[in-house]
Amino acid sequence: MPAIFQASKTVIGAPSPAELGVLVCERPGWPPFAESRYVKRLSVIAAGLGMQLFAFAPWTWNPRDDSVKGWSWNEQSRDWEPSNRRLPSVVYDRAWPESEEEKLRYRRALKAVQTAKRLVLLNGSLPHKGKVYEMLVKESEFAAYLPPTALYEGASSLALWLRKHNGAAFLKPVAGSQGKRVLAITLDSGGGAALSGRDDRNRPLIRSYDNSAEALRRIDRWIGDRKYLMQPLLDMRSGSGEPYDLRALMQKNRRGRWSLTGIAARIGAPSSVTANLHGGGKAAPAAGTLIAQFGERRGGELLEEIAKLSSSIVTRLEQTFGRFAEIGLDFGIERSGKLWFLEANSKPGRSAMSSAGEGAASAAAEQPLSYAKSILLRLATTDARRSPPGSGCASPGRVIHEFDHL
Repeated sequence: MPAIFQASKTVIGAPSPAELGVLVCERPGWPPFAESRYVKRLSVIAAGLGMQLFAFAPWTWNPRDDSVKGWSWNEQSRDWEPSNRRLPSVVYDRAWPESEEEKLRYRRALKAVQTAKRLVLLNGSLPHKGKVYEMLVKESEFAAYLPPTALYEGASSLALWLRKHNGAAFLKPVAGSQGKRVLAITLDSGGGAALSGRDDRNRPLIRSYDNSAEALRRIDRWIGDRKYLMQPLLDMRSGSGEPYDLRALMQKNRRGRWSLTGIAARIGAPSSVTANLHGGGKAAPAAGTLIAQFGERRGGELLEEIAKLSSSIVTRLEQTFGRFAEIGLDFGIERSGKLWFLEANSKPGRSAMSSAGEGAASAAAEQPLSYAKSILLRLATTDARRSPPGSGCASPGRVIHEFDHL
């Protein structure tokens, strides 16, 4: 994809001690990258904190003068402005590569920068879902909250899984996000199978087959060489039949301490297999959702349980996989009231936080910047390329992200 800098300014001087870069993937059209509304909001908040913020794609880095081609939000003109900027010392990864080709380009470009420069990454990255599961299931504190999980190894492995789990299963890609390419399969008493899920564009996917063996063959072709996990198809729907889950957003404050920004419910359409907002779900207050489902006492207990478990999980993830600034944690609750931990996200969305209580939406955007500012201030008084404790610094050469028809 070509870079878009027809009228770029040149602003290459000494890097500002309060300058934060936001990693993005450029794209044709306008605005020039995904999640531009969120990055614009970050820019406005950063200015109020005395920080300069600009977005850039890692493949625009020029090693000759250590510059990148960045995008800055101009509040007066209400538009994005391109300029050549010095590579920042601290970066916040909000890149969303759309294709396998773009994912590969992004990984290679970022690795090239890291090999030559020592960047402080505001947030680290988690390995794929299978690795996270393998680590957490070994801990007695978490094992009871993790649904049985196994790696998909072909149609025969899924057939065996279905026999063990009452003829139903849920499959998800180990490196997936936003609910894309998930699939539920349910066998019927007549030997057929019903499939429901989301495709790679997050569109609803519904199929039925008179022969379950044919359904398994179609699933195997659809999965191809991608890595998938198999889980039981848990009954995590409301009394009115809508799928729902709970998103807890854990973030570090300016002192580098974990805090719970908020918990929000995400509710999908009755015909959907997921509750993700990107798949058409809607956000709702967690307390009201749980009280309506389980009553005031049990609803309150579940919120307390999620808050406590979230704090323990992020602490353990950080001990194992390196420093983080924020992690989104997803929980599901069966109609029986059984709480399940579903997955962790090191690049969490925050749209649902508008329903998570007073101030949660503002804190969700402000916390990363407050934490980044504390890192920048410490860097300004020490080695400009040295990572302070808790900064989420990656060592040179580390690959930051593992990215990964019916």
